[in-house]
Amino acid sequence: EIGPERDKASLEEDEAQAKERAKRAYFQTVEVAKHVLSDVRLGKSVNARRVKRAVQSIVDQVLNNETAIMGMTALKHYDDYTFTHCVNVCIISVVLGQKLGLTKLQLYELGLGALFHDLGKMRIDEAITNKPGPLTDEEFDRMKEHTTEGLMALFDMHGFSEVPFRTMLMAYEHHMKTDLSGYPKNKRPRDPTLFSRIVAVADGFDAATTRRPYQKVPFRPELALKEMRDNPDRGYDPLLVKALINVTGIFPVGTLVILDTYEMAVVTAPNPDPAKINEPIVKVVYDANGVPLADPVTINLGSENTNRRIIKTTRPEKYNIDVGAYFV
Repeated sequence: EIGPERDKASLEEDEAQAKERAKRAYFQTVEVAKHVLSDVRLGKSVNARRVKRAVQSIVDQVLNNETAIMGMTALKHYDDYTFTHCVNVCIISVVLGQKLGLTKLQLYELGLGALFHDLGKMRIDEAITNKPGPLTDEEFDRMKEHTTEGLMALFDMHGFSEVPFRTMLMAYEHHMKTDLSGYPKNKRPRDPTLFSRIVAVADGFDAATTRRPYQKVPFRPELALKEMRDNPDRGYDPLLVKALINVTGIFPVGTLVILDTYEMAVVTAPNPDPAKINEPIVKVVYDANGVPLADPVTINLGSENTNRRIIKTTRPEKYNIDVGAYFV
């Protein structure tokens, strides 16, 4: 009997260490993003070495520890939206890139561009980027210039051995849409690069599921995926949206679900078995009477030992639940 018990204990220990490493990489990268973006806003030179190290640590986490680092994207810090959004887009992009079979070097380049995709917003007046209400036409036209501003900001950035062209393209192209109906407008036909299309999908998903100054009620994650998949006007590459759904499962990490036992649970990881895409790993956080559990219980909904099923998803805001708290 000692064997399985010890295995379980060492598995839990491994998981805890993996989570710790993911957390460290995540928060360090948020710090780096904060410094870099603030330096760009102030017109100061950027410490490229720190940026490279941060992106490499995210790539390493994705390669060794995908579940734990994907879990970090459920941390939606409203006040730090700009910085956490850049890091979340970096993580989701690298995870997608890995699924597509990119090499480690390509994943690094993709991660770098994803981290910097919104760099141009630092050159837009904060009164516009942080405006709580809808933008006027003039303000929206200015906001749309963040893609070109990002390209220019990267052009001016020193500390890279060569001009990071791919990174510049991701900043420039991530709002173009596959049919080029987005922005900036093109005089000639072109195909946004694969990296830009990946960043567009990661950006769209993270932005839709996060509370922002002008989006008080974010999309529930599974509804965001459905909208991205089913509404061609959104302009995402359908194959990449499909890849994202394969990565996240039908109920992405951070989704709050109600089980047929009337317990409430947070999705913490997709099921490792691709055949069980709708039976994720969850953490039960409230019992059937609506009482929060002091020690949330982790359950694999796809295992034979559980007879629980998800009956619906719900909004964390409705119950005043901070989903991110279960990942830290």
